[in-house]
Amino acid sequence: MKTRFSLAAAAVLVVTSLHAGGLRAASAPAGIPFENDASFTVTLSNTNPNKVIIDGELITSISGPTGAYDQSNTQDGALLLSPLVGQNFTVFLQTASGAAVSLNVQPKPGTGRTLRFTPVSPPTRHNDDAKAWEEGQSYEKTLVSLSRAVLRGEVPDDFSEYPVSRMTRYAPPLAVQLTPERQFVGSHLRVVRFRLKNPGYVTVSLRERDFWQKGVRGVMLSARQLYAGGEGYAWVIFSDDGAPKA
Repeated sequence: MKTRFSLAAAAVLVVTSLHAGGLRAASAPAGIPFENDASFTVTLSNTNPNKVIIDGELITSISGPTGAYDQSNTQDGALLLSPLVGQNFTVFLQTASGAAVSLNVQPKPGTGRTLRFTPVSPPTRHNDDAKAWEEGQSYEKTLVSLSRAVLRGEVPDDFSEYPVSRMTRYAPPLAVQLTPERQFVGSHLRVVRFRLKNPGYVTVSLRERDFWQKGVRGVMLSARQLYAGGEGYAWVIFSDDGAPKA
């Protein structure tokens, strides 16, 4: 039996294909990950405005040489930056949550650019209430109070929840997979809840000391053993300064 294929059907297929291609939305520029106080060299137009975005943040402060640039903020907290000179200069940006980055700007005539940065460091907190709560007890009592709060599924007093994308890399040498799920940030301490999964075929025993790395102040486990394919939780308390405690 011969297959019949009309020109009209072919035309419909072509039109459909063209429309499908036209419906594809332009992708936003990928965010450039950065640790706090990182520095980047960027080329920006000095004939058209440029836009600087820090994901999830409101840019509240910019400092640089007087007369070198014009600036304004958008309603969503991004920065519109227009160099007014042809010479290189540096600007320092800071957000409401303490994320900071410096841009070594190389002005050049041309089309304006959009720069998107993604902070990976925890936010800097200057919360006097949290500081008083953390320092008003002995260090051991502070950790116990914090542990009890997170085990109850509560946000600790004067702590704020931040996305787990805003945390420094943590990869202890374990035989189980760690997936961060929630992060709470105080003045000096952070606590992150990790989901644990045993991807192997044998039971894995867990000990708190297996999770210790520089900056870790406490570890709580939901189970001491994970069977093959089993899951559990670990709550890890970090010190933001990373300095060892006596």
